[in-house]
Amino acid sequence: MKTIKNFIEYCGESVGALVRPVKNQTGLEVADFWQELENVSNSPCGAAGGFCGFVYYSDTCAFWRKNRKVITNCMQELAEDLGENLLGLVCGFNGLKDYEQDEIGRALYGNYNEDLTHIYNIFAWFALEEVANRYSDWVYENDL
Repeated sequence: MKTIKNFIEYCGESVGALVRPVKNQTGLEVADFWQELENVSNSPCGAAGGFCGFVYYSDTCAFWRKNRKVITNCMQELAEDLGENLLGLVCGFNGLKDYEQDEIGRALYGNYNEDLTHIYNIFAWFALEEVANRYSDWVYENDL
């Protein structure tokens, strides 16, 4: 059965902790949220394709600031799964290739800085894409 609770359980701890914040950020009802996640996972641009609540820097930066800990935990788990360190993983994200490692590190570990809004935007998009990709896996594996 397709419920937020079942989806969170499927996702596990780190991605599961992102599901409700991402859903709340979109402002969509559950049925529309499922469709939005499908659209994100099918988009050749990923989150950069422009999706509810994840278009404007004002929205994505606020999302990062509010959910920094759970996003960072998810990134850390992914880095560990891939045998990388967190900063090394994040430096390889699309959209961050033109940034110096110290700038990305300041965005990841330091206080909020308006000069780093593009980096925070990418971090918010990471959260959306992780939830969308996990949704795609959940639907496929459970024939939903």
